[in-house]
Amino acid sequence: MAVVLIRMRLQLLWRVTNGMLIAGVPAGLLLAVATLIFGTSADVLAAAFAVWALGWLIGPLFTGGGDGGLRPEYFTRLPMTARGLARGLLAAAFAGPGPVITAVAFASLVVFGARLGVLPGLVAVPAAAAQLVLVILASRVVVGLLGEVMRTRLGAALVALPWAAAIAAASNIGIVALALARHDVDVSRWLLVLPPNWGIVAVQAAARADWLVCVSALTGLTLLIVMLLAAWVRLLDRRMSGVLARRTRHPAGDGLLVRHLPATPLGAVATKELREWSRDTLRSYHWYFAIAFGLSLCLMPLAIDLTWYLPWTGAAITWMAAAAASTLFSTDGTALWLTLMRPGAERTDVRGRQLAWLLKVAPLSVMATVAGTALSGLPWAWPPALALQAVALGAGAGLVVLLSVMAPVRMPDVHRRTGNAAADGPNIVGLVWAMIGLIAACALPSAAAITAGHLMNLIVLQWAGVALAVVTGAGYAWLFGRIAYRRLQTAGPELLFRLRTGRSATTGRVAAPLPGHGRRTFLIGLCLGTAWTPLLSAVLSLVNLATRTPSRTFWTFPLGLPPALQVPAIVVLAATSLVLYVLAFRTLLTLRHARAQPASTPH
Repeated sequence: MAVVLIRMRLQLLWRVTNGMLIAGVPAGLLLAVATLIFGTSADVLAAAFAVWALGWLIGPLFTGGGDGGLRPEYFTRLPMTARGLARGLLAAAFAGPGPVITAVAFASLVVFGARLGVLPGLVAVPAAAAQLVLVILASRVVVGLLGEVMRTRLGAALVALPWAAAIAAASNIGIVALALARHDVDVSRWLLVLPPNWGIVAVQAAARADWLVCVSALTGLTLLIVMLLAAWVRLLDRRMSGVLARRTRHPAGDGLLVRHLPATPLGAVATKELREWSRDTLRSYHWYFAIAFGLSLCLMPLAIDLTWYLPWTGAAITWMAAAAASTLFSTDGTALWLTLMRPGAERTDVRGRQLAWLLKVAPLSVMATVAGTALSGLPWAWPPALALQAVALGAGAGLVVLLSVMAPVRMPDVHRRTGNAAADGPNIVGLVWAMIGLIAACALPSAAAITAGHLMNLIVLQWAGVALAVVTGAGYAWLFGRIAYRRLQTAGPELLFRLRTGRSATTGRVAAPLPGHGRRTFLIGLCLGTAWTPLLSAVLSLVNLATRTPSRTFWTFPLGLPPALQVPAIVVLAATSLVLYVLAFRTLLTLRHARAQPASTPH
């Protein structure tokens, strides 16, 4: 059975290869080779293995559960036990680029052991293999546990908090390092306590002939693997028996907002959306993740007495909430036909979804912006914080529906979901990066006005930038919403077909393969996902330079250069961002032109 599952997984990987996989494999190999080259000490290896383990634990939350398409529910009719299925799925889990790349990285433990001697090198072989099995099995157990916990709003919030904090810490790695150094924390010692690093403990113990510690570390790894396997078998049994799919009572949800909405078609759509935000565990998880990420990202610098991040708390929440909501139509699945069957309902549906998203996000994010700016003690931060908040709300309200229509992602219908948000949720990493990049591009006009006001010390121009942000934000919401509902009116059946099958609709014709389609799509996503980074760094550095505010973050690294190079570095960053956005736009126009060509007829 294991051989059959392995072949199935390889076939699925071969048939569903996408841009994320094309980009992820070379990047993963590069990181694995870097681990091999630079993993010459126990401290470096401990940090590297901890990062690899964290990637396996967090990755499934953003890549559709990490099961490779082999969901346990597909095998419920086969005459096999949960234990037998667990063994087969575990074997299939090692068939793919991810485990192979991780094995290359963990091979650095063998190289490290061989440098210490023959016996440490021999001990490193089973230790590295055990660590590989441990992280992959732990990843599967975490996905299964999410199905147990994320059946209520409280469970979704509890699950979102640690993952959001972990990603925020990774984003603020420089601040985390400064905080650990200030409090004199022995990071390497604490990292060796983590189970993914017990193999290093065993190899070091073998090098100094401390066989009791060596055997204890290897035994601990083995026992932990056995315990995780038993837990996974139990979770698979519950998942195959349908326990996780049973209905639970849902709260009424957002009653105050719902009661004050008008009794109109627009109010009905907004009411439905607000209740879905409360009742759908996947949406609840995304919403709580946005809150936890924004708070963690901006409150974490307080550990080193840095209040500069506080004014951007609300914008960070809004940004992530928009990125997580880029699958609004996908979460409804084939229920879209209810909208399409009523002529003229597309406009009301899109505008109602926009209104519901604003009512859900705006109150909390605006309060966070005002409170964060007031507590930061930075008077100059009021105009940029309010402007960024306004643009993020307006552009986010427009882009959540626009991306949902333009880039639909197939998801299980609500009645077919497993109750596990990690398994039910699709791979939205590309949409998240695209949303971040597009909102950053939308903020360019107001950012330019406010930055010019800071440089010329004109407070009127700075507040004019805030007014410009409000106007452009409202314009983005109206324009992107209009494009979305007109797209829904003209291509609604095709969108429904895409949500139902995951394929583009064809009407008796064979679509001509577009030369370079995958390369162009990947280039667009890469440009939109990375262009905002140099732009944000340039804007923050320029604001700090104009206000003479000291900064100790990576985002303002140009200020650490010699004075003569600071302004040129900021200009280069802004120019790089502009070039990336122009490249993405031109590639998008080329791709749309290629798609507009008539399809070829079958021979």
